[in-house]
Amino acid sequence: MPEDPEQLIDAITTAVREGDDPRLHHLLNRFKDIADLPLLIRLRHQLYNLRPLHTP
Repeated sequence: MPEDPEQLIDAITTAVREGDDPRLHHLLNRFKDIADLPLLIRLRHQLYNLRPLHTP
């Protein structure tokens, strides 16, 4: 599991794209321990701009 907040955000984004719920759960538990407002805003922007892995 990444220790760097930026890598953690990228890992969360990847888990969301892949639909990996168990990994997402662990990553978000780690994120909530280190998150401050700028990190929450960065995660929000990453998730908002997320493109689907597969398009129908």
